[in-house]
Amino acid sequence: MRFDRNSIGVKLWLYFILFASIILTALWLLQIVFMQSFYEGMKTNAIADIANRIIALYGSDDFEYRVDRITFQNSILVFVTDTQGSVIYASDEHGAGGPGAGSPGAGKRPGHAIDNWPYSRPLPIGFNDFLQRINESAGDHISYTVENSRFAGNSLVYGAKMNDALLYISTPLDPVNTTTDILRTQLIYVTIAALVLSLIIAFFIARKFAKPVAAISRQAGDLAKGNFAVGFDKGFCAELDELAVTLDHAALELSKVENLRRELMANISHDLRTPLTMVKAYTEMIRDISGDNKEKREAHLAVIAAEAQRLALLVNDILDLSVIQSGNESLETANINLSGLVEKVLSHFQPVFEHEGYLLEKTVEPDQYAWGDEQKLTQVLYNLMANAMNYIGSDLRVSVKLWGWGSRVRVEVTDYGAGIAEEELPYVWERYYKSKEHKGSKAGTGLGLSIVKGILELHGANFGVVSRQGQGSTFWFELNK
Repeated sequence: MRFDRNSIGVKLWLYFILFASIILTALWLLQIVFMQSFYEGMKTNAIADIANRIIALYGSDDFEYRVDRITFQNSILVFVTDTQGSVIYASDEHGAGGPGAGSPGAGKRPGHAIDNWPYSRPLPIGFNDFLQRINESAGDHISYTVENSRFAGNSLVYGAKMNDALLYISTPLDPVNTTTDILRTQLIYVTIAALVLSLIIAFFIARKFAKPVAAISRQAGDLAKGNFAVGFDKGFCAELDELAVTLDHAALELSKVENLRRELMANISHDLRTPLTMVKAYTEMIRDISGDNKEKREAHLAVIAAEAQRLALLVNDILDLSVIQSGNESLETANINLSGLVEKVLSHFQPVFEHEGYLLEKTVEPDQYAWGDEQKLTQVLYNLMANAMNYIGSDLRVSVKLWGWGSRVRVEVTDYGAGIAEEELPYVWERYYKSKEHKGSKAGTGLGLSIVKGILELHGANFGVVSRQGQGSTFWFELNK
């Protein structure tokens, strides 16, 4: 894997290392730095739960027995005193006792005799400080830590107020330094091993991911150079597989576009060269041969005018399509009489039909209005009629229908020629596409239907073509009323 800071492989590698470092840092903080705080907090919560259990037992018949079990199980020291510090009951993990030595005025637990206590227990060191703290406390319990003078370490003191007594609980806080040292040593080894493993794993993951990406990038470069037969490799993950499939599809479509571009250039070159050649030839004929012969000169000029008109038509179609496809075309919509517009366009074609011997069949419902740009829709109708005449059948019929239904108006233009093969239908709207079945005497520019498609899409119209080989084709569109 080539080292490049901005490459996807290096970034994956670095992010994986960063993730591992964050996890290890969190472990160090939790296990070493904050371990003492966590330990004291958990110990305090545990002692608070024990205190609540003792308070709930206070005054019960088996109070001493239950407290002794609690102190034995949890290794704690418990004193129950009155508010002045006289011992009512005391217990630790080694046994129980009544009023301790040095506790003048020891009283009795309510309802119970205190004679013959097994042994006496002195109040713990610092008990006076405890009394002062709890009596001055606004709450019903206190907790704090004190340094234990008998052995290294601290003790946790927890106190709670009961109705007529005080509860004192003390437990040593086991030093966690030894545990911390053990964990620190373990974490050093774990950190080194984790970092080494993360480096190795991250390297192979990054390499595994970067390799197909690099291959796809290289193959995309070949595609950019015009190698449309290039295949894109799959591997490692579904997203890369999808990308490869998408690029394969893009390569196929680009090959189609390239073929279309070549056909387009060939067609444009042919369509431009033919009339230009005719114009040049007849201009030279006028100059060299028919200049003084009015009849021949007029005939030659008529050919020049016709070819110039073909050139103008082609250039106008190219410009119209360019403007439409650029997205800069705008519509001037109005509620137009579509029936009247169709009749107007058909009247312009009537002389051509009469001259060529074509038969026009029309069924136009009167006064059908629709929203659209009158000039652009006129262009649509002209192009559909010209297309029908180019593909007209042997019976020389062209059919035009218009009717309204619901909230829409539908227009159909039908020729009865050879029709279009089913596999060719998706391409009839492409620029310069011409059906293999074209046998008409009129030469079109090959851009008419592309212009129709662009204008109808601007209108948001529904449109399409229905065709059967040997029966002709029907081009249709629908506009909102």
